[in-house]
This record gives sequence, C-alpha cells and structure tokens, in this order.
Amino acid sequence: MDGLLSSSDTVSSSSRKWFIGSLTSREIRRRFWHMSPGLLPIILQAVPHADPVSPTLRWIFMGVAAAIGLQILWGFRQIQRANETGGIAPVAGYALSVIMMLLLFPHHLELAFALLAILAFGDGSATLFGLLIRSPRLPWNTGKSWSGLTAFIGIGSIMAAWIYSGESLNLEAADVSVSFLTALMLVTPAVVIAAIIESVDSRVNDNIRVGVVGAIMLMVTHMFRPM
Repeated sequence: MDGLLSSSDTVSSSSRKWFIGSLTSREIRRRFWHMSPGLLPIILQAVPHADPVSPTLRWIFMGVAAAIGLQILWGFRQIQRANETGGIAPVAGYALSVIMMLLLFPHHLELAFALLAILAFGDGSATLFGLLIRSPRLPWNTGKSWSGLTAFIGIGSIMAAWIYSGESLNLEAADVSVSFLTALMLVTPAVVIAAIIESVDSRVNDNIRVGVVGAIMLMVTHMFRPM
C-alpha cells in the first residue's frame, strides 16, 4: 500500500548522508497493514490444497482480501499522510492485482503469492528502510533513496522466492517443485523492474504500478520455469 503508503521515504532531498532515522507510530501502523497480508501464503504452506485452486479457496482468498481492504479503509485516517486524499486506489491496486493473478492462473498459485510477496515485503520494505536508514537520493527521483530501492530488491526477491518455492512444494501441486535458487532466478527480474517502477515519480499510485508490472514480469519469467 505504498501510495496508501507513499513509497520509499519522506525525508528531504537535501540529505545526502547515511544515518539511522525513526518511525512514527502512524508509520508503524502503515507498515503493519502493508506487510501483514504477505504472511497468508506462508501460513497456507502448512495446509495441502488442491491444484488448481478450488472455487472454495478462491472465495476464501477474495473474502480475506475484502475484509483486510475494508478494515484499512475504515481506519484510513489513522494511517493517512498529509498529502493523501483517500485509500481506495492503493487498496484496490494492491488487492485486485493479486486476485486477478489468482483468477488468471488457478493452476499456478505461486504466481499470485509471489506478486503478493513483492507488494507486501518488497514495496513495504522500501518505505520501512527508506525511513530507518536514510541515504543518498536516487538521481531520477530525489523523493526516494538508495536504501529504499535496495531493500525493495533484496527483501522482495528473497521473500518472493521463498513463498514461490514453498507453494511449489504443496503436496497436491500439479507441477514439479522448484528449489529456492530456481525460484529466486524466476522472481528477481520481476522484483527489480517493479522496484524501479515504484521509484519513478508518477501520479499513478505505486501499488497499481507495482501490481501491474510485477504481474506481467512474473508471467514472462514463468515461461522459463522447469516443468
């Protein structure tokens, strides 16, 4: 929700040195709501589930997404920043991109989960570390920092690969499982491109940008997955 969570950092562009920053209670709540949905696929790894995804499980996913989205919108004022007018665009961009990936690829739940990991842990870490470790500004956008971009790529790649590989180990999976290293090679291009797109100055909410670009890149790299 980094648009709901306005991206990598909010420190002044005149700051050029690395130093430890701080998080307000408001920002901590934002990080929680942004990153906590990424725990859902980790929990599901312990539960064998049909491949392709059953209609029941699809409705459960959509119900959970709707419940989390409504909860965020209901309490949006508690995490709203001064330059924000509403939370509909970021919440919709976050949730709908994952749901659409789920509906388009019911045989490959790992794609939807990898996208969720990119949004939750990649995009979420960009803001977290951009605020905690303040660093030189990006040359193409002085509103973002190298610490945020690096965190997006590093943490996003590791978490997306872990979740992708873990889902492939599902006992009822239709395809062969993939190792963490193979998953890392498959998801990293999507994470890198999504991180760059997120760091660009744009009026389009970053959840929408990351969701769309991440989904497209995951679909492309999926063609190279060992079958």
